[in-house]
Amino acid sequence: MILQQKYKLKITTFINTKKRVITPVFYLHKLIRFVITLPKTIIHPYTMNDILSSRPETLLPTKFGTFRVRVYELDTHTFATAIISGPTKNQVNLAVRVHSACLTGESFESLKCDCKGQLDLAMTYIAKHGGVILYLQQEGRGIGLGNKIRAYALQEQGHDTVDANLKLGFAADLRTYDEAAMIIADLGITSIHLLTNNPEKVNALKSLGIPVTGRIPVLADVNQYSAGYLESKRARMGHMLESDRYENGIKRPFVHVNFAINSCSEFSADNGSQLNLSCSEDWQRVHALRETYTAVAVGVNTWYTDQPKLTAREEKLKRPPAKQPDRVIFAGQRPCEFTNDNRRTFIIGNNHPTVNDGRIAIHASGYDLDTALYDLREQEVMSLLVEGGPTLIRSFLQQGHIDLLTIYVATKDKEIALKSAQKALPFDPDDIWIESFGEGSLLTITSPVLLEASVIEQKNVTV
Repeated sequence: MILQQKYKLKITTFINTKKRVITPVFYLHKLIRFVITLPKTIIHPYTMNDILSSRPETLLPTKFGTFRVRVYELDTHTFATAIISGPTKNQVNLAVRVHSACLTGESFESLKCDCKGQLDLAMTYIAKHGGVILYLQQEGRGIGLGNKIRAYALQEQGHDTVDANLKLGFAADLRTYDEAAMIIADLGITSIHLLTNNPEKVNALKSLGIPVTGRIPVLADVNQYSAGYLESKRARMGHMLESDRYENGIKRPFVHVNFAINSCSEFSADNGSQLNLSCSEDWQRVHALRETYTAVAVGVNTWYTDQPKLTAREEKLKRPPAKQPDRVIFAGQRPCEFTNDNRRTFIIGNNHPTVNDGRIAIHASGYDLDTALYDLREQEVMSLLVEGGPTLIRSFLQQGHIDLLTIYVATKDKEIALKSAQKALPFDPDDIWIESFGEGSLLTITSPVLLEASVIEQKNVTV
């Protein structure tokens, strides 16, 4: 019975959390609920009526369409919400999204996570195809709003989303799906296609007896604030975030291109050296990005002209860096010299031997990036921050290998900043996010498919 599986799962949860030395007080109310309800649930069948107080329902018009909304008020003084489009009883392979509440993302439109984007995608999907969204009150992967904000504060110190939870004394993910399983059964659904990127959610529902017969990826847009969070979910929690994201199915790292220009769209001086355009706030942002990504990439001209360290530095971050990125140098046919500092250094180009100085040679001919990016991905470079120079950035743009583009413009005038960026890059101004940042403006583009090969060619163009 599902009931037996449910309480077997709960017992396992308490054993696992004990091993992780989870704060006992946090679980006390759950443990009391478990002990009190266990004899009753062993005797009686597992039904929603065992814990259900009421289930009010109404029609709710939204910008996505009109849905049936049913609230499951539980006798545990909590509630869950079902957003329903179309019939559910005896439906096979019905699209279902099990979604955890996110006040910061869905109400305040925080850019730190992909929760609102996933919810919007799910509502759009079920409005068109039919299905159900189960909205559960499990803020912060189950640790609650207050602890989520505490975790955010730790992330500002360089800890990722997983380590932040662990430092607070919680497991990486405390969510349970008992209520979701009960609601799916209550709606009479025969089997589901789950809208998720999380394989553990699939496994959890299957363990509760729900027939999950397929998975539908829910890939929200990425921005500079959420990129590190999503990389942690992929690398440390197994979320499947690569599927269907890239054109032509090319396997490669997540690519973020970041650079600075002035109000005249200039990126470099006449001698080719990079202009010092960033303010202190932007340098702090750049160094925080560096510690987030697996590797930082530059072209060989930038490597020799600017001699960049490509490190996350304490004096810029105003705190010790959490980690250092690997280095990627697109060297072409030029020899590349560097000091071995115990980081992996990838040299991409023609005829670069692998020697015992920390370098890893990747063969690539001309300006074709497909092979190089594929080989980087095979070397577990999951995310790549590209910082320059102009030739390398132009190649990434023209070949469509950008997932996120950020441009710092050294002017506080947003209109001038936008025009400067448009002079450098052909993009639709409706698909850009622009904000005041430090002593200038920061532009973010999360739709790189709009950046076609028709890049404006002129002197001092930043791409």
